[in-house]
Amino acid sequence: MAELYPWHRCSQQSLLQQKSVGRLPHAMLFLGSEGLGKGRFMAWLAEYLLCQKPGAEGACGHCKSCSLVGAGSHPDLLQVVSEKASIGVDLIRQVIERLSETAHQQGARVVLIEHVQLMTESAANALLKTLEEPGQQCFLLLSADSKAQLLPTIISRCQSHVIATPDEQTALPWLAQQGCQASPAYLRLNRGAPLLTRQFIEQGLHQRLDAFLVRMLAVLKGGRPAAELIDEAIKDQLHSYTWLSALLLDLQKVMAGVGAEQLMFSEHWTELKALAVVRRYYCPDWAPWLGKWAPILSAPGLNMAMQWQAMLTELILMMEQTQAPLIRPEPTK
Repeated sequence: MAELYPWHRCSQQSLLQQKSVGRLPHAMLFLGSEGLGKGRFMAWLAEYLLCQKPGAEGACGHCKSCSLVGAGSHPDLLQVVSEKASIGVDLIRQVIERLSETAHQQGARVVLIEHVQLMTESAANALLKTLEEPGQQCFLLLSADSKAQLLPTIISRCQSHVIATPDEQTALPWLAQQGCQASPAYLRLNRGAPLLTRQFIEQGLHQRLDAFLVRMLAVLKGGRPAAELIDEAIKDQLHSYTWLSALLLDLQKVMAGVGAEQLMFSEHWTELKALAVVRRYYCPDWAPWLGKWAPILSAPGLNMAMQWQAMLTELILMMEQTQAPLIRPEPTK
């Protein structure tokens, strides 16, 4: 039986209520950023719809239908899985053909299509008629990160359900229960998605982030970039530019008088505050500078060690500029 995450509770209760009054639609689109477990939620709903003795919270987990789902062999549960980078029209036509058959277990038939934005235009068009008239006891469950990725014709034929990003008071205790001691910064860097944050920690990226921040703060204080900093920045190329951008934004916030609770890296507020005082609350506009370096750091064929060295040298020079402060916050009482 698919176990739901704590932040699924609101969506679960909403659908259970709709089902209890006979208003559950036959085509549903589940939206939400990566790392929120949309696939697991859809699996829970599919099991519930197929269950022969559903309870108040979902499937019973014991009937023949639940056993078949658990074994991955339920004949009325159709999952669209593509081995290619897109979902082609042939896969969708196969699903439509299967839906024209009688249910093997004399109950519901359920189709799961995750990452529906990967459908080709012809596949999406082939699915439209079925979304509009799926047939008796047929349910189509689709998922995508956002509506912006989908054709309006797909959206208009589905009832949308947003899997909301949990607040930190929900996500952080859950991560702790999973054995992941996550700081708010780890969660925020992963857009508040608990599953991405767990993966971030399991891959050891949190330790590399912490080391990166210590070395980068030393640079912001006027030190020479350590060789380890450049080596690790290149090793974590997919993340290090984002980490640097977030740290500089935090510095800008502190120089504008923002408190620790509003920073990405709140644990470094004291050091950032000291930097702000030393620099007389002057902060360059980082956006054009970061925008200039973003394509350089992602360009193929360049010596990345030289690029990072050049970028950090520029950063030190910008920090050493002695201009009048842009914003001088009122002293805290």
